[in-house]
Amino acid sequence: MDRTLYLNENKGLTVLRDGPSVWVKEDGKAGRRIPARLVGRVVVIGNLRLEAGVITLFTQNDIPVTFINHRGDELAVAMPYNHHLPRHYEEQKIFLDVDENIERFKCWLYARKKETQINVIRRLSKGFAGLFTAKGFRGKDYCRFIERFKPSNDEQWKVVSGVISNLFREMIIVCILKADLDPHLGVLHRRHNFSLALDISYVLEAEIDMQCIQFLKTAEEMSYIVRDQSGLFVSKEGMRDIIHRFENRKKQICETVEKLIDDIFELMRELRR
Repeated sequence: MDRTLYLNENKGLTVLRDGPSVWVKEDGKAGRRIPARLVGRVVVIGNLRLEAGVITLFTQNDIPVTFINHRGDELAVAMPYNHHLPRHYEEQKIFLDVDENIERFKCWLYARKKETQINVIRRLSKGFAGLFTAKGFRGKDYCRFIERFKPSNDEQWKVVSGVISNLFREMIIVCILKADLDPHLGVLHRRHNFSLALDISYVLEAEIDMQCIQFLKTAEEMSYIVRDQSGLFVSKEGMRDIIHRFENRKKQICETVEKLIDDIFELMRELRR
């Protein structure tokens, strides 16, 4: 599995292009050379000195670069440029051909989302998971359950969820591009940028909730969430904690995304018959 290069805001951190590699230099520390061929995805967090050639190095190697801040906002995504449509673009359009196909895709999304929600409930409380399975399961049942774990401060949840959601979307976009699908050709989020990535993120919202809950258990004690004049944001140490937790689950999350993409291909085959 490709490695993710995280460039987190830090005073004195400079990132330069050095041929087919990037050179990462921090005041008071030895520099590090990182070959682009070893990197599968790049996330830039906050403000740092980043040479423009670094961005083009990655995009030339079909590696998207995502820019986010410590408040959970996704600021930009630098994508590899290719004037040709993705190889499966025409096949993908079948989902939008007729209303029946649109509904088929949406029903698939809802079913997979429910599976993710029940899985998260099972990890948080096996007793509740068994109850929901026995009595049926609705989206509002999950919402009521997860509210028990949310902080009283909604702003905290929004900021942390924003950061984690961006990490998920970045991974999803990379998987979609590698599958030669169009990341902008979705159904539930039709006519939005990266609509297919948003559709898959919708399925994984409960997994994002799980990581938010785990982070917030220790965030207050460790001062991972701080406030300035503009509002709450995740500290540099808090961002490292979020990334560490995400990396620990990355293999499983990536496998789930790949299975969802396999399902999309299977749906395309079925609808063409």
